[in-house]
Formats: sequence, C-alpha cells, structure tokens
Amino acid sequence: MIADLLTGTLAEEVVLASQKGLRVFAVTTPASLVAALAARRLGAGGLAIAGGLTALDADPVLPLEGGEEALFSRGPVQRDGATDIFTMLWRGRAGVAVVPAQLDAAGRTNLSGIGPPGRPKVALIGPRGLPDNNASPSWVWYLLAAHSPRALVERVDVVCGAIPPAGAPRALLTPAGCFDLGQGGWRARWLAPGGDELVAAVPALGVEIPDGTPVREAPSPETLAALDEVDPQGYRRAEFV
Repeated sequence: MIADLLTGTLAEEVVLASQKGLRVFAVTTPASLVAALAARRLGAGGLAIAGGLTALDADPVLPLEGGEEALFSRGPVQRDGATDIFTMLWRGRAGVAVVPAQLDAAGRTNLSGIGPPGRPKVALIGPRGLPDNNASPSWVWYLLAAHSPRALVERVDVVCGAIPPAGAPRALLTPAGCFDLGQGGWRARWLAPGGDELVAAVPALGVEIPDGTPVREAPSPETLAALDEVDPQGYRRAEFV
C-alpha cells in the first residue's frame, strides 16, 4: 500500500537524519505526524515534534483521532514555537515534511497560485513557511500523494520557495518512488512498483533514473509494525486516497 510505503520511508529517513544532527521535526499533515511518531520507536527516541509549525508537543495526537482537543498541547510547550522552529531550520538542526502545490525541476516550490503571476487561475493559501524551508540547510522532504504533471513541473508558476542551497538535503516522496535533488536535478534513489511509468508520464520534472535503480514495494516489517502501533486506525491512508 502506497501510504505505508511513503509514510514508512519518511519515518526511516527521519531516523537517519536524527543520527546526523536532526533534533526537531515539523509535521504538517497526518502522514508526517505518523512518520514522526514511528521514528521515535525506530531509533529517534529523543526527537522533538513540532505540530504544524506551532508548539513543540511532548505527546502529540493525530487531529483526526483527537478532534478539537488535538489542537491543544498536552505536554511541555516551548515559547514562541514558530520562531524557534525556523531558527532551528536555519541552524541545520530541524527537518520538515511539506506538501507544495507545485514542485519543479530545480526544487522551487509554489503554494500561492496556479497560472500567470498576478493573474492566477487558482488562488491558493500563500507561501507560509516555504521560503524559509527551501532556503535552509536543514532536511526538507516533499511528500506528494500523486506523481502528477499538475504538481511536478519544469518551473513553478509562482516562486514561494527558491532553489535550495547546494548540498542541502532535499528528497521527494511520491507514489513513483524516492528522488534526491542534486546539482543536476532530481535523481531516483528507488522506485515503487510501476514508478518508471509514472516518471515517464511527467517529463517536465526531468528525473534521472540510473541503471540498476532498485524497486521498493514496502518498508521493513519493523517499520510497518511501528506505523500500526502509532496509527492503528490507519489515518495516514486518508492522505493518499
């Protein structure tokens, strides 16, 4: 199931990043929260979770499960959460999973509008944290529910997040697979089953698929068990319907 594959992969990525200095992970969607909670059980036990770029919550609850009560932190909360999270991003100590409306071949992001700048066909919610996220040296994962030409383009219509700095860790997770951004553009790390066909259907992103790129069907049993432990109702799957 693609939800388990992508959420589980994100959890594993967070664990690896925590071994390289990541201390705070900012979650923005149900799947990214599930990934963060699973990462704690997979080796990142000291990971701090920033819910929706607000407060650091010692015991976050999935919003779909907790209802209105999930909007309030039940554990220790730091002061001025959003400011401190962006400070950690700039120091290379944090990570964030984001869902831009558009992502392009150079890593630019868009969450403001689709269509010509100033005259969009579709107006969206605005850049929010994308400018700071893309400009930081920290870990950024782009988590998209579809490998679609609507979202993956040669150049975004509105630049909210500029081209990331060289060497900043940037990864794209879609139903086609996992892709890393380097100096030459996007490069496949692994493909999901049928991922080569999905990549071919979106040529504008310019993904390179090296010979011998592995195919990954599911995360490890240990990762799947951690996902089910923190999200027994499977709320992560709603994001990928």
